[in-house]
Amino acid sequence: MSPKKLSPSTGYLTIYSSQCWVMHLLGPYLMLWMENVGLSFTEIGITQAVFMFTILATDFPAGGLADRYGRRLNYAVGMLLYGLGILTISLSKSFMSILAGFVFCGVGSAFMSGSFMAWFYDAAGDEKLAYKTFSKAQVLEGIMGASAGIIASTLSSILLNLPLVLSAIVAVLTFFLTILLLNENYGHGGKKNYWSLLKDGGVQILKNRVLNILIISGFFMSFVLPTFMLYWIILAQKYYGLSTEYAGGIYSILIISMTIGGVISIYLSRKTDYKTIAIVVTALWGFLFVILPLSVTLIQVILMLVLVEVLYAIRTAAMSTFENVVIPTVGRAITLSALSTIIGAFSILANTVIGVIADNYGIKALYQYVGIFAFLSALCLFLAYLWSKKYR
Repeated sequence: MSPKKLSPSTGYLTIYSSQCWVMHLLGPYLMLWMENVGLSFTEIGITQAVFMFTILATDFPAGGLADRYGRRLNYAVGMLLYGLGILTISLSKSFMSILAGFVFCGVGSAFMSGSFMAWFYDAAGDEKLAYKTFSKAQVLEGIMGASAGIIASTLSSILLNLPLVLSAIVAVLTFFLTILLLNENYGHGGKKNYWSLLKDGGVQILKNRVLNILIISGFFMSFVLPTFMLYWIILAQKYYGLSTEYAGGIYSILIISMTIGGVISIYLSRKTDYKTIAIVVTALWGFLFVILPLSVTLIQVILMLVLVEVLYAIRTAAMSTFENVVIPTVGRAITLSALSTIIGAFSILANTVIGVIADNYGIKALYQYVGIFAFLSALCLFLAYLWSKKYR
């Protein structure tokens, strides 16, 4: 007898928790592994650019597959492919083989990108429930991420690539959990053909002015997010003397900080409009990035990074709701994928540029440059907020 399917909110939080393990087991060790096997910052930037190019090439058509043949199935296949990519990277020591691993990860990410959120938002069918669930997800991410960080730190003391291997194993397990525990749903009730779905997604991107402004905001954020996620460990080590043996512990502190952000987000979801929250928090991110390199001690840097993580959790829940509210139910996955495709195109440029800036001007200068981009992203969100009043 097959296991009982979970409710939309419980199902989303369960699978999201497993996904958090996949991502956070990588922690700083993905970056440290690539550096350890001899890749330069520019080569690391190229791997990220290729990763995003792969998403760019496959995201939009993958979103059409999700709406046509099932969002749950699409997400599960994506998680499996992502796991295979991480396994390839974890067993590789050359630039080209690591690059191949990121291609697998890119295809997997494309299958996942629009599928899971579209599945949940339409399964839930309620804006307030969605925002509250997205906020709870940030609480869980802090807990799951911290536990993953502790385990990864222990494993890395044995072999640096073991956290990556475990991440790949959990990704395969998530594939099976998704198939077994979630009900399926489709765009357009699964009735439209594949090519019609692709056309609908493209039309929505062209005509939805709020999404157009969010795309411009995403362009600026494409410089901000990779800088924080990939280079914080290098900043702390190179300029402030953080030892590699303590990297896992610091990573766990940063991730558990997301729980604080999630709790704050749940409170704010009852008090304040999510669009206002997205604008304010993005601007605060810019402020922190600009002043972070001015820190004098390692403790100051860690406190700043904790604040960045808290704000990241708050922003994620608000932006997830913002995007879904302005996208119609029909063809939600393909529209989200189309949005990701365009942002992915920006990231090809951004990941290469931030690698070059880091190599030529240093990590501190990189943080200050992208801090300015975060301010510009917040300005775009404010414009999207004004337009959304007219749009709705």
